[in-house]
Amino acid sequence: MALELQYNRDDEDLPQLNLAMLFAQKSGLPVYYHRVPGNINDVSTLHNLVGTFKALEVSKMHFVMDKGFYSKKNIDDLIGHRDHFTISVPLNNKWVQRAIDDVHETIHGPEGYRKLDDEILYVHSRQYPWGESRRRCYLHLYYNATNRARAVDAFNERLFECRQEVESGKPVAQHQKVYDEFLVIKTTPKRGISVSFNTEAIARHISRYAGFQAILSSGIKDPVEAMRVYRDKDAVEKSFDDLKNSLDMKRLRMQSAAAVDGRLFVQFIALILVSALRKQMRDTKLIEKLTVPELLREMETLTRINYSGKYGHILTELTKPQKDILKALDMPILDPASL
Repeated sequence: MALELQYNRDDEDLPQLNLAMLFAQKSGLPVYYHRVPGNINDVSTLHNLVGTFKALEVSKMHFVMDKGFYSKKNIDDLIGHRDHFTISVPLNNKWVQRAIDDVHETIHGPEGYRKLDDEILYVHSRQYPWGESRRRCYLHLYYNATNRARAVDAFNERLFECRQEVESGKPVAQHQKVYDEFLVIKTTPKRGISVSFNTEAIARHISRYAGFQAILSSGIKDPVEAMRVYRDKDAVEKSFDDLKNSLDMKRLRMQSAAAVDGRLFVQFIALILVSALRKQMRDTKLIEKLTVPELLREMETLTRINYSGKYGHILTELTKPQKDILKALDMPILDPASL
């Protein structure tokens, strides 16, 4: 088994093992995993996986993807295969900026007012026929005044990171558009690379597009439903975070492919259990009070002690927080003395 050096979000120069996972939308549980080479941002890789999914008799597939997957070629290929998809589109695409410009002054009116759970959104949707085939898609635009300040901070943080990438001599190919539009890069024989910010372009972008989000969907006409489906992918991302952190998969420290495959299988079973627990916590609103790691730490002192012979087993004494957790999860609270 070969591991590859790739760009990763943790900014670590280490070989990586990449996983693709299939999740059931209704249950929110992982049902299948597969090791893949390289970063899974290529449609050919995705369709190779689809062949495997067909063997699992998965009849309906809907790809939900973040900005990192977006490119014109990828959308062309998805449409060419007549796949259903919902994808977040980066705001630095000129065609998205033109759409926002069209509604910038009017989207805040009562016609655009929507609520998603407790969040207020202002939305605008339009049909957007894609490519030469004119495949019907829907472009959904969202403006969130509450998130505008956070979006400005995130945008500026990204610009600082991009400047550091260029200054260090390690530019990231996926960030080239950002370099071209918002950075001024000069190279001199004496000083080497000099990088500054294009303040005019940055100010224009912030004043015009901060607080907006764009989603392109091949089949979801309602903007609130499209956003809900897109945000459901957070459960998948959280599961990958569980694998890396809660389930201690950030460092494998193994020397053989057989050992890695065995570890992956055990971790996948653990991930199913953690995902089921998170879903139960979400359904019962317990997730608003505790995270999954916090719950597990609280419950870890509850121990079952087994005795040989006629004595059977007993549970250690339940604490009040443990009783509250079991009650919130609608689980029976057993009396240790009765067991």
